[in-house]
Amino acid sequence: MVGLGLLMITLGMLGAWQRYKGRLFEHQGLLRFAFYMGPAGLVAILAGWVTTEVGRQPWVVHGLLRTQDAVSAHGDLHMSISLISFFVVYGLVFGLGYIYMIHQIKLGPDQHDDTPHEPLTVSGRV
Repeated sequence: MVGLGLLMITLGMLGAWQRYKGRLFEHQGLLRFAFYMGPAGLVAILAGWVTTEVGRQPWVVHGLLRTQDAVSAHGDLHMSISLISFFVVYGLVFGLGYIYMIHQIKLGPDQHDDTPHEPLTVSGRV
């Protein structure tokens, strides 16, 4: 999670630098990096959730509560349904989001008019 966060910060800083230099959309390496970092936010959220859930028993480690007293009273069926529900919901959200993004990419950018626009500038530079 932290590693992906650092990669996202790095991507933002590299993008800002290339934008300042006026080569944001010409730098193929940066565009490829941005493409592969697309699902990084969702992966980071899931990694954080797993890390949180794995570390749920600090009181057992410190001897304040025995492990047998910390075990959930839910049965195997309830826990299985809960886990499968998480997989289904996350799979649907990620899958539908992916399908929607691919659909939008295939449509391409909107074409409003053919008049040339002034180039974007940063602090008065072209």
